[in-house]
Amino acid sequence: MVKVNIQVEEEHWELEVAEGANLLLEAAARSVPIPFRCTTGRCGTCRVQVTAGADQCSDYTELELFHMDGADLASGDRLACQTFVYGDVSIKVP
Repeated sequence: MVKVNIQVEEEHWELEVAEGANLLLEAAARSVPIPFRCTTGRCGTCRVQVTAGADQCSDYTELELFHMDGADLASGDRLACQTFVYGDVSIKVP
């Protein structure tokens, strides 16, 4: 199991998820308020920022690269629906 810390404004959640779990699906199953519309990466709504443990996440997908520019990528932005976690990470929801 890996730990995922998620911050949404002043609220904080700590989830234990299986290695390789999808970030959005795990958060949604626990009622963590990450906004989303499609769960497939087409809408770009589920944008989050990985603040720690980016190397513990899956590689960027083509859909993520389509929705983000270089500055977004440099700041650790990801689409939660396209992100799979393989180790402890910290996430901030804008």
